[in-house]
Amino acid sequence: METTDARSPAATVVDRLWRAYAPFQRGRGTDRDLAAMLAVLLLAGFLDSLDDLGDELVKRWSRATAEAQAGYSPLRDLREALLLATRHERFPVRAPWDVESVFADDREAPGGLPWAAGFLAALQQPPTATEAGLEEVSVLLLERYVAESTGQTGEYHTPRTLTRLLAESLSPQPGDRVLDPACGTGGVLVAAAQYIAEQGHAGDASFEGYAMDHRNPHLAMLNLAVHGIDRALVRASDPGSLFRSPGDGMADLVMSNPPFNQRVQGLDHLGWPFGSPPESSANFAWLQLAWTRLSDKGKAAVIMPSGAAFARGREAEIRRRMLVAGTLLAVVALPAGLFAHTTVPVHLWLLARDKSHHVPVGEADSVLFIDASQLGTQAPRQARVLGPADGERISSRFHAWLRSPRTTADEPGFSRSVPYTEILENDGCPLDPRLYVAPSREHPPAARDTHRLLDELMGLAESAAGATARLHESFDRSERVARNEAAAPRVPLRRLVEGTAEGSLGAPAPGLLLAGPSGSLIRADDYVEADGVPVVMPRDLTGNGFSTASIRYVSERHASQLARFRLRAGDVVLARRGELGRAAVVRDEQHGWLCGTGCFMLRPPGTLDADYFAAYLRGSEARTWLENHSTGSMKMQTISLRVLGELPVVLPDLATQRAIADTITQLDEHERLLRGQLDLARRIRHGALDGGIIPSP
Repeated sequence: METTDARSPAATVVDRLWRAYAPFQRGRGTDRDLAAMLAVLLLAGFLDSLDDLGDELVKRWSRATAEAQAGYSPLRDLREALLLATRHERFPVRAPWDVESVFADDREAPGGLPWAAGFLAALQQPPTATEAGLEEVSVLLLERYVAESTGQTGEYHTPRTLTRLLAESLSPQPGDRVLDPACGTGGVLVAAAQYIAEQGHAGDASFEGYAMDHRNPHLAMLNLAVHGIDRALVRASDPGSLFRSPGDGMADLVMSNPPFNQRVQGLDHLGWPFGSPPESSANFAWLQLAWTRLSDKGKAAVIMPSGAAFARGREAEIRRRMLVAGTLLAVVALPAGLFAHTTVPVHLWLLARDKSHHVPVGEADSVLFIDASQLGTQAPRQARVLGPADGERISSRFHAWLRSPRTTADEPGFSRSVPYTEILENDGCPLDPRLYVAPSREHPPAARDTHRLLDELMGLAESAAGATARLHESFDRSERVARNEAAAPRVPLRRLVEGTAEGSLGAPAPGLLLAGPSGSLIRADDYVEADGVPVVMPRDLTGNGFSTASIRYVSERHASQLARFRLRAGDVVLARRGELGRAAVVRDEQHGWLCGTGCFMLRPPGTLDADYFAAYLRGSEARTWLENHSTGSMKMQTISLRVLGELPVVLPDLATQRAIADTITQLDEHERLLRGQLDLARRIRHGALDGGIIPSP
């Protein structure tokens, strides 16, 4: 289960709800408990979001909460409230689903839902689920159920660190058709939708899923609806039916964690593109199904047990044919213990319908292997967790390789691009990354190397001492300027940009504040692999600059059509979604780049220093204001252009602004030097312990 700060509001809410539910777990059927919980959360969020609800719906919900607080069963009124809500045009669950069975009265279903009263009563206590972030509450509640419940959701629950990795690897875009042929509770589809939202798009992607456990379709739809996905199509199916009738709709992306090593009969006579899989294991049936459903430019990310990479017999021949046909982009070895109920190690297979659409011409004759089996952290008695840095390391290496397999350097112990010829030389065409990625061998530094590192450390220490002196001077200068400054006014950003603020100094040149282009102006197929114009997204904004690790590009011709979004040196780019307050000042190196969807672009007026404003945004006052005025969940906060225009900016005169900005710059530089010292000291210590100064046995 992914670790989350126990003090977060969402974790507090989930702890409270779980205490109401846990005493009723044992000795009764719990098949519909999770669906009922999500339905309650969805209904609570829906009622909180609208003002124009009918009197009868409000009456039913109010009576249900009153009954729960008095200790009576609220199921009858909950059921009626949910039925009324489904008739509302804005209720997010569109597809038919069994409302009656979710909130069947205790007397109408064996075991009933004896926990419902305590659960609903706990939901009314502050902070409520909607205050804490409905999406985050639902995710944590589902993870708590999987980790601690004696029941299962029918299929192994895919932890969100893993679903996030699938999304980051494929980078879904607005308009994509996303398919999960074994969707379980819908977590993979949720991750795809969240990734699209984080890029700054409202998103018009479509989502399709098939649940192998017939209890899961309405559970998956509820989970998707809680996360704002109201057009998902989720059906119950079984592997045999899917393999025999895979459907004729093409998907842009297939993302899935299908059942492992499943036995399925009657596969021999089907039209498999790379060979009939054995009845004893459907692993290669799932892989071929994923590939078959892809559009010409489609990609797939499929979780497989590690044994699929080296199984013999028919599966070895299928691997060989898939390789020769150019379907394989990459195979990633992941750590064992990622799942709550199994420690089996897994691989991530990344496929393409047509590899030539994703790598440069003439570079499609290799496969990227990544050995990430040692990544992640694990607390006692909990599943292993891939942290954000782990996922970023894997996905960024994959995307860099896609841009140019031949020029992407191998990383000893982690990744290697391997030509087909080498793979085919091995008996059975094995695809286990650990066979191809040689372990890194770090030799202890010789004494002269240690002295060189110590000299480098001394140089950094001298630079840091000089930076400290400059920092003293900068602080002294800022204090002198501040003493001569009257109390600085707080000016709404919009009025500051327009030059209409009261007390504006002189006749300032107006600025410009606008949101990045909409998804219709930059579509998924507008991006090019390299040699284009960089497009800045929120993920590309670092603490005090820009990161190019995952940056996307469009052609110069396309960028010329979006001239108003071209960045100039001195502009400020602000994050519109996610962690609000992130901002970076455009320097000469970024001049001519594009402000992307999900960002705002500010061209400061004459009264505002760009570096001061970026530093102010990163400060606690501005961040708190933005968070308090944002919408969305705690994990995915969003600010509108209209609301951003009301941001109060503390506005001293330009001299004071520049003095403050200079001090912040000096602090950033000082931090960089100190981090360099720390990293170098660790390298020296590592070398010493490995034989640099301590004699080897």
